[in-house]
Amino acid sequence: MIAAPRTALGKGVAAMRPMLALVAGAVESAGAMEGRYWRYTLHRAAVDLLAEASRYRLGWLWWIMEPLAMTAVFYVVFRYLRGADEGFVYFLIVGVVAWLWFASGTGNAAQSLANARGLVSQMKVPKPMFPLIGVFSVTFKQAFVFAALLAIVAALVGVDTAWLALPVLFLAQLLLIAAAACSVAFLCAWLPDLRFLVASGLQLMMFCSGIFFDIASFPEDMQPWFRLNPMAVMLEQYRLVLLAGELPDFVWCAWLGAVSLLWLLLLLHAYRRFDHMLTRRIIA
Repeated sequence: MIAAPRTALGKGVAAMRPMLALVAGAVESAGAMEGRYWRYTLHRAAVDLLAEASRYRLGWLWWIMEPLAMTAVFYVVFRYLRGADEGFVYFLIVGVVAWLWFASGTGNAAQSLANARGLVSQMKVPKPMFPLIGVFSVTFKQAFVFAALLAIVAALVGVDTAWLALPVLFLAQLLLIAAAACSVAFLCAWLPDLRFLVASGLQLMMFCSGIFFDIASFPEDMQPWFRLNPMAVMLEQYRLVLLAGELPDFVWCAWLGAVSLLWLLLLLHAYRRFDHMLTRRIIA
């Protein structure tokens, strides 16, 4: 049960290494984490993922079954109650897989600093390490899930050269998740009650992201409001590449990646600037 996820995890880490290296470079350049802490973050993320796989009888199969189960629920509701077309299941699964990456990476960060109270009380460590451990653990898992998704889409829909643009989407979303996770962890350290609002906020964001509906089907004057949600546009880009065989909007991807990276750098500076106060808040 452990061998399969270990092999898949190794391939996933190798595939995501260039993207993770960019986040690592941003973290190190901001002076928030040294190289040794960066290596520990990656190692801890991989260990946590293997521990999760070994905790259940079906192990790594749950990684695939989770998006499939969520897709099945939405499919039953919207296919039979609203008469969705035959391609709706592909539309759904692409949105669900991409959304779960964002929701898991961001949602797990709410408790990341509180759960590190024991280590923080014993030694001085860079605080961004803890939400990033969760982000990279989810990223490794989603690399495995995305591989399964690509295999399904390739078998049922076919492969297109537009798929070569997928790393651009992966990188943009990874930077968005890292920035969102570090934001949530930082805010929840100061206001612990916010962690109860994170789940509700993510659920609201999910229903506004177009997972089970096409934003283009709404009146044109309403569409810009939906697209204020970056994940709504991200899901559109994934579907454009995987289902329509078209290239994504590279300008939008570059804009999202740049804004997310800038926000991440500002957050890392804030973590370093308020490190002592943050430590007291965590261990209080």
